[in-house]
Amino acid sequence: MGIRIAICQMAGGGSPEENLRLVEGTIMQNQADLYVFPELYLTGYGYDSFDSEDAETAVNRLQVICNNRDCAAVLGTPMQWYNGVTDSLLFITPNETYRYDKLYTANFGPYDESRFERGSAPLMVTFKGMKIGFEICYDVFFPEIHRFYAVHGAEMVIVISASSERSRKAMETILPARSLENTVYTVFCNSCGQFADGNPFFGGSALYSPLGDEIAKAGADQQVLITYADGSVVEHARSERPQLRDLRDDIHWIP
Repeated sequence: MGIRIAICQMAGGGSPEENLRLVEGTIMQNQADLYVFPELYLTGYGYDSFDSEDAETAVNRLQVICNNRDCAAVLGTPMQWYNGVTDSLLFITPNETYRYDKLYTANFGPYDESRFERGSAPLMVTFKGMKIGFEICYDVFFPEIHRFYAVHGAEMVIVISASSERSRKAMETILPARSLENTVYTVFCNSCGQFADGNPFFGGSALYSPLGDEIAKAGADQQVLITYADGSVVEHARSERPQLRDLRDDIHWIP
């Protein structure tokens, strides 16, 4: 069984209402089972203020669309967390919404995420027969997250991002490696356009196969990549590259 995926590389920067309308329009104009939008897309990466009602409005409106079209959407947004705010991902289905909070916040170079509380747990969901794990940008540099998902049966990991041009080489190196070492599809949805200070996002959204091959890739500008992931391809990859089978549980690498 497979999933038709729309990787929606888009430039935010408008108000939450304007960005939400772009999300709604993109879903209505394309045909897919799953639509993926970038990190913090609802507000834009360098947002000045956040109203938790914006996220609630987005969930309510997108659930209606997802129900009507029998699809799901992944949306990056800030979320309220007790007295703080998290850099979060919402997985919105016709009947339920799941939340993943970024585990590793980035505070170097053009990234200033000190305003965010860190998340505390991974998230894995089964959608249309495929088990999917989730990460946000800097999370992908911590290989234990992808590995956790793989050993718990994930066939795909979705990574939403707001990565700058300076991160291009690192991302283009590490994303296919994560796929290959864990024999999972990796969906990478990055922003395009610019940070508030003019630093560019590099775009480059892509789908990588369970053997680390690049199946589809966007350029630097706005683009919707329509791609397909099939669980039988994961099974074949794991027969070819059996590293998950050969993992040793008698060695504990991280204390």
